[in-house]
Amino acid sequence: MFRLIVVWFILSFPLLAFAGQEKMIFAVDVIRHGDRTPIDDLPKNPYPWAQGLGQLTPTGMQQEFQLGKLMRKRYIEDAQLLPEHYQADSLYVRSSDFDRTLMSAESLLFALYPLGTGPTLPDTTQAALPSGYQPIPIHTIPQNEDTLLVAFSKNHQQQYEALLKQYVFSRPDWKKKNAELQPQFAHWSQVTGTKITGMRQLVYLGDTLFIRKLYHLPRPAGLTEEDEKKIIEARNWIFVTGFKPPAIGQYTGHALLAVIADYLKQAAQHKNPLKFVLFSAHDTTILSLMSAMGVPMETPPPYASDLSVALFEEESGEKQVRITLNGQAVVLPGCREKRCQLAEFEKLA
Repeated sequence: MFRLIVVWFILSFPLLAFAGQEKMIFAVDVIRHGDRTPIDDLPKNPYPWAQGLGQLTPTGMQQEFQLGKLMRKRYIEDAQLLPEHYQADSLYVRSSDFDRTLMSAESLLFALYPLGTGPTLPDTTQAALPSGYQPIPIHTIPQNEDTLLVAFSKNHQQQYEALLKQYVFSRPDWKKKNAELQPQFAHWSQVTGTKITGMRQLVYLGDTLFIRKLYHLPRPAGLTEEDEKKIIEARNWIFVTGFKPPAIGQYTGHALLAVIADYLKQAAQHKNPLKFVLFSAHDTTILSLMSAMGVPMETPPPYASDLSVALFEEESGEKQVRITLNGQAVVLPGCREKRCQLAEFEKLA
């Protein structure tokens, strides 16, 4: 038995030693908002959503709260990147200017620094706010001015449409998909009340049907289960294909990639006490960023998705970047498996 223990220790020692040779020194997380109501409802079969259209649901709040608990374990308990109690200079949060992303950030932060961790009044043990609540600032700018987290900013819509025509609509697979679906546009328009003259209009329709299906709402009369499935699957394909061309990834995601790279560069030089940046945004934000990094996605990111970019410092002083999406390693072009040297990551930006 003793011999087996010695052999296990010898075999495990390199792994244990390696684990002790590096330390997380910075992280940026880009999250998608949680479960929401549809952006548009079906004109012929509307549903009275309690929260209104495009709003975070109670399920979405819980999803982000659970993500916040995971981040507390990852960044406070395990990596000890963040302090046990909130410090303003260690954490920066920015959200796009949408109710659902602002509320998602609030829900996540409520778990990152939960009740009981807030400040007390001077010279007392009395919590400043009920139950020891810790308020955390969430920064934002108007939607039309946000070129960092909003991929379809109105100010850039014309250029984006031009890129779609050049790099997406001319793709053979796009033309083939359009030929397959076009004969059904008239029927789908009639039974849903949504005017469909092109494939991109299936994106919102498919999203609405997907959400209604999650909530077990009836399909519109005349729309079969097969129709519903076909529209939802087409929606997902159309949606991600619009971000696959590198030129579109660079246009919609490069600004955020450059900001992340700059944060990592400053952290590597130990220039300021900031340790963690949280961006609360959209599926389009994550799709854009993944495409800009050269790893376009094949399926849309689910609700409460988490794209994490973490910077590690080894004992030698070498800086390594690790990227995960919902806990799964993201391997970037030109990098070693599961990690990049900081210089390699900076080249992408």
